[in-house]
Amino acid sequence: MTGLVVKGLVAGYGTDPVLRGLDLVVPEGALVAVLGPSGCGKTTLLRVVAGLHTPAAGRIELGGRDLAGIPPERRGIGIVPQEGALFPHLTVTRNVAFGLSRDERRNGRVGELLDLVGLADFGQRMPSELSGGQQQRVALARALAPKPGVILMDEPFSSLDAGLRDELRGDVRAALRATGATALLVTHDQEEALGVADLVAVLRDGAVAQLGTPQEIYTSPADLGVALFVGEAVTFPATATQGSVETPLGRFGVKGQGAGTVLIRPEQLRLGEGAEAAVVDVRFHGHGATVLLRLRDGTQVRSRVLGTHVKPGENTAVTVRGPVLFFPGNEL
Repeated sequence: MTGLVVKGLVAGYGTDPVLRGLDLVVPEGALVAVLGPSGCGKTTLLRVVAGLHTPAAGRIELGGRDLAGIPPERRGIGIVPQEGALFPHLTVTRNVAFGLSRDERRNGRVGELLDLVGLADFGQRMPSELSGGQQQRVALARALAPKPGVILMDEPFSSLDAGLRDELRGDVRAALRATGATALLVTHDQEEALGVADLVAVLRDGAVAQLGTPQEIYTSPADLGVALFVGEAVTFPATATQGSVETPLGRFGVKGQGAGTVLIRPEQLRLGEGAEAAVVDVRFHGHGATVLLRLRDGTQVRSRVLGTHVKPGENTAVTVRGPVLFFPGNEL
């Protein structure tokens, strides 16, 4: 069964539309991340779905129900904003219970949700007594409480530090799965989208450039623009003839013919054998390192490796593991 369906959505401000015929399907029980640069229409999409902005054209359905003309409070939609937006004068318990009827408040729903988000002992605390991550957990519990048809999350982790952000992403994903909730997450963070979502929708110019699993988006991007947006890449202009291309890193088999762009992910570049290269710089990341290499023809490429077994100024060699991507007719 389909949870949320957006068809031909056109919306904007003034005479200039931000969304231009956007189509999107969010399956019931799935977490879909909407990924795109600033200004591509991510937040506008959420506002239209929530009923906070009137579209110029298009249709939005939730659980098979047309949402046209239905006010925000009657749409059955939960919202988790960037900063949590808790009621400062209410306890955690009362914040979570805010949208529930008297009977729903008595049936243990609030306690179950606080336990689910790891705040079982925080019910009587005030929002001012919570950390940023704890406030976002309360906001999620509040959004889940009335069992909405879909939960909209607008960059809910953007204000948190890196370590807490990673932890909360995992906990939010687990909570959504445990409740079977359908969710739409807006983010500009590629790692976040690929790491937490069941499906990723890449927005460009007000429309969905590609919708797929994180693996599909990363390894089989629809075009060069999507490929460059969702992760680091090493690129070379090249001409494909008879199913192969020649690059400074060697010759590779590809699909397509004619002039285009070869794209290789940095983690595909392995050191120790292959084309000669000089180590220009090494950036240590804790779990691994990014090595900047200069090939014999002067081309510089980046390799992502585990450990730091090379140093700037040393010579090494680099080879490519796995298939490379080729995009005919695209220009960098």
